[in-house]
Amino acid sequence: MKRIYLSLICLTASVFAFAQPAGKINLANGQKIVVESTTDIQASLTMGMELTSTSTSVNALEVKNSAPTNYTISNTLTKLKMNTNMMGQANNYDSDNKSGNNEEMSKVFDDKLNKPVDITIDNTTGLAVTQKKKQSQADVDETNATADIMKIFSDNASDDAIVSGAFEMVPKGKAVGDSWADTAKSKDMKTIRTYTLKSISGNEAVIQANVVTNAVNKLNFQEMEFEVKSETKTNGEIITDLSNGLVKKRTSVADITGSIQMMGQDMPISAKATSTNIYK
Repeated sequence: MKRIYLSLICLTASVFAFAQPAGKINLANGQKIVVESTTDIQASLTMGMELTSTSTSVNALEVKNSAPTNYTISNTLTKLKMNTNMMGQANNYDSDNKSGNNEEMSKVFDDKLNKPVDITIDNTTGLAVTQKKKQSQADVDETNATADIMKIFSDNASDDAIVSGAFEMVPKGKAVGDSWADTAKSKDMKTIRTYTLKSISGNEAVIQANVVTNAVNKLNFQEMEFEVKSETKTNGEIITDLSNGLVKKRTSVADITGSIQMMGQDMPISAKATSTNIYK
């Protein structure tokens, strides 16, 4: 009898040490998620130029439609406060107090505020399904150098990234301590993501994420175009619900190194970006 009890205890422990079957993300039409984000960037650019930026934002997600293989989710930026300083020049934006906003920053963000954008995600991975998007006038007019640089150093504010970031699945059969990886490639970017399952408590899983991204970007500054090459190494932690794939919290620290090509020469750049995303 004692051996039977011990066997049952061991079996129970092994069940809780393994992630339950990943299955699919479980959402209901009309379900709402609020994303609260903070990002801090400290960057050293070429010729002694420095960039600092702090931002807080709130996004409202809503499940608009479900299909056998995907969900359509709207993302609405409802609040944004950003303080940046580049070469001693302050560029600030506050969606709650637009009268004091920097004109160039207003051109970038006013058209994006309270404008829902529908994103389709795969219901097994949470990743955005690639679709050809209509370019908005704000995207055409967006020539603010500070905003362009911030995109290079922190690319987690796009509609795709915000919606996809709300979900994280643990592959079926993964035990605490196990790792898995995936790779994403585009014309100008390659990303390798490695995940490790750190712990499981009930339906809550903690995942360690290590991401390496190599990219080439174009930067417009004072009517000149520069090529920016960068390598970003990000270490982070994800807390997710195993029962439905919904993330509760993401934290990350990214170290960026690279170069800006100017007048035929590569000038070194470096930056650190720290971010926290909370999902409610």
